[in-house]
Amino acid sequence: MNSERLNHLFALLSEATGVLDIAYHRVADGRINPVLKTNTDALGIERWKSVHAQSPVYIAHDILLADLVREPRAMAIQDVKNDSRSSEEFFLFGIDSLLIIPVLKGATVEGIVVVASIGQLHEFSEQEIANAERLVEQYIDIF
Repeated sequence: MNSERLNHLFALLSEATGVLDIAYHRVADGRINPVLKTNTDALGIERWKSVHAQSPVYIAHDILLADLVREPRAMAIQDVKNDSRSSEEFFLFGIDSLLIIPVLKGATVEGIVVVASIGQLHEFSEQEIANAERLVEQYIDIF
């Protein structure tokens, strides 16, 4: 995987959404595995990796991820605290709003790009979601 190009994708996604915390997770062994994240004051890379190591996210135990793997599409949660699909892990990271974009190889979800608003709600517009999906598709070769 090309970290430089992935960081460039993160910068473009941040520009398209106005959200700074962006990460890529590989899907393997029934769970998401952290690969790379933007380093921000809200959530640094070491804390992100540490929380994931202590609290693995298993797809079968996560309503949103199980649905995304079954029917791949971008999914947004505008208000994590008031959405029944939110998992405990969202709260561990202090996420307020979330956009998840599946990374597909054929029909299989190989990973997810997560755009997480931490510290404030973010209303992901249809345009932002469409632009984010388009950007991930343009960079599919880096995953």
